Amino acid sequence: MKRLISIIFLFAFLIQLNVLHAQERQLSSVNKKAIKYYENAESAYRQKDFSTAVESLQKSLKKDPEFIEAWLLSGDTYAELFQKEEAVKAYKEALRIDPDFLPQIYYFLGKLEYELGEYQEAAQSLQKMLGYREISPNRRHLGEVALAKAQFAIRAMQNPVCDFPENMGDSINTSADEYVNFVNETTDEIILTRKVPKETESQKIRLFDEGFVKSVLKNNTWGQPKALALSWKENLNLGGMSISVDGRKMYFTGCQWPNSFGSCDLYVSFRKGRVWEAPSNLGTFVNSQWWDSQPVISANGKQLFFSSKRTDGKGGADIWMSVRLPNGKWSPPVNLGDSINTSGDEMAPFLHADGKTLFFSSTGRAGLGGFDLFVSRKDLAGQWSTAQNIGYPVNTKDNEINIFVSLDGDKAWISSDRKGGYGGFDIFSFPCYQKIKPEKVLFVKGVVLDKISNSPLEAKIELTNLLNNRLENSAFSDPFSGEFLMVLHPGTEYALNISKQGYLFYSGNLNLKDTSQTNHIEQVFRLIPYKKGKQITLNNIFFDFNSAHLKASSQPELKKLLEMLKENEALRISISGHTDSIGKASYNQKLSTERAFAVYSFLIKNGIEKNRLEYQGFGDSKPIASNANEEGRRKNRRTEITVL
Repeated sequence: MKRLISIIFLFAFLIQLNVLHAQERQLSSVNKKAIKYYENAESAYRQKDFSTAVESLQKSLKKDPEFIEAWLLSGDTYAELFQKEEAVKAYKEALRIDPDFLPQIYYFLGKLEYELGEYQEAAQSLQKMLGYREISPNRRHLGEVALAKAQFAIRAMQNPVCDFPENMGDSINTSADEYVNFVNETTDEIILTRKVPKETESQKIRLFDEGFVKSVLKNNTWGQPKALALSWKENLNLGGMSISVDGRKMYFTGCQWPNSFGSCDLYVSFRKGRVWEAPSNLGTFVNSQWWDSQPVISANGKQLFFSSKRTDGKGGADIWMSVRLPNGKWSPPVNLGDSINTSGDEMAPFLHADGKTLFFSSTGRAGLGGFDLFVSRKDLAGQWSTAQNIGYPVNTKDNEINIFVSLDGDKAWISSDRKGGYGGFDIFSFPCYQKIKPEKVLFVKGVVLDKISNSPLEAKIELTNLLNNRLENSAFSDPFSGEFLMVLHPGTEYALNISKQGYLFYSGNLNLKDTSQTNHIEQVFRLIPYKKGKQITLNNIFFDFNSAHLKASSQPELKKLLEMLKENEALRISISGHTDSIGKASYNQKLSTERAFAVYSFLIKNGIEKNRLEYQGFGDSKPIASNANEEGRRKNRRTEITVL
């Protein structure tokens, strides 16, 4: 891959010094043949014929090994050919002859040494350059920035953050480029992009076959990746992909598509069963006339992060964010600002499911060379912290271009073109260390079935935070499998509602306030079709202590009940109240009746006819658990509805 940090070579400085036109200058050599070969090299260099320039310079230096200008132009030419070791040797030869000939040499030498991972040598070269008084203010500033990067790299290598990431092996990686896109919640499925060079007649045009493949881990061995089942034409250019946490929404980049707004646009495809459906363009609010790429969606589906080269950024490619509006469309994106973006390139954002930990790659901050990976965290005010380099040896002198962190925060995968792989970009894995660990998250993973037929249902899943009554997530289970997955945050209490026309909705309470006792939830949810006598418990109806006053946290469930009754006008229900056995039976009977009446009254006030409703209190006469402990008593204090 072409080096991603540009270098401004010495040739321009030589022009300023009038050393390029023999009739106007005094060269350091008096050998006529050496000068002739040097002038031939100058001409070839201007025409970007660098191979010819090298040949001429070698002949020139054979005639006069002390020809400083020839060594300098050799350094420039080798650098243009990405032969950095040879360029360093050439510059050092010039400095051997005359250390003070051109102070700027030390800057270009230091930049090359930095790119080669020779950080100590780079720091020494840059410090030498900064010691000259005649250095221009602009060059001095560039030298100070470059020196800071070299010194950072030295410290990073002296303080490694973890063991070396492990290459995933030849079942995943090939001589082509592999980029990690998605790893499922159990870390036994990985989806990646594979980018394979295509044969072309022209050496100047480089084309690729790029596609998405999936591998499954069995018996601790990754299987050979197989292409994802896409339902649309596969001869279109696509890449820069990420998948939602539930594995059912794919956001990706399509370049030069027939319906695109710019060079590269963002698209979304939905998976039903095993097949990814035809994608749709995310529209002009998100996409621009410029390069828009590498999207990632938040776990709740409400925020979209991506990289873009649109003109009103900080420079190069920046990270932008768009939010999903109530009408389902995306808002115009906002730039994430100076804590994330620089005048360099910021690419490949990855937002962990905690919603607070953002990873991305950048060339614009202190690092070890090429693209480095960085992390930023969002505070309670919604502000992103200044990005921090995630350290060595995750980052190296080569390019670490993207990262994926597992849902449990224990493991990470990166794509890097470091040496020792199978070629191009390979995927490496490593355990997460404390500096980059996201906040702990859990998940509820379910299958929604018809309780009578056991057939999968496409049902609406809603997750409401009962601490603030906000709807945190809303999605539909897969119509072919009934599957869904949603992220949960410890320390929160949720109402989980599952609904479908013609069925009593499911009411679940997920109390994760005790973080020491929280676990993932995996369950089959069976919805009950409307039928006389069928009953459900409303697990998110709450009352004040010893009172029939409904708490504010009851509102989401009450509205869900109201919605069900309005959608099904033929449905009649009975509302029943129940208590635990603490207190006198007569008191409990009265309290349970008043609580049932409170729900009844809410429905009446909100437009449900009285003839569709009944209510009744049963006190402590129908326990469903033991009253000998608080957990049992909590279950006995309940509100139920029965189909009439």
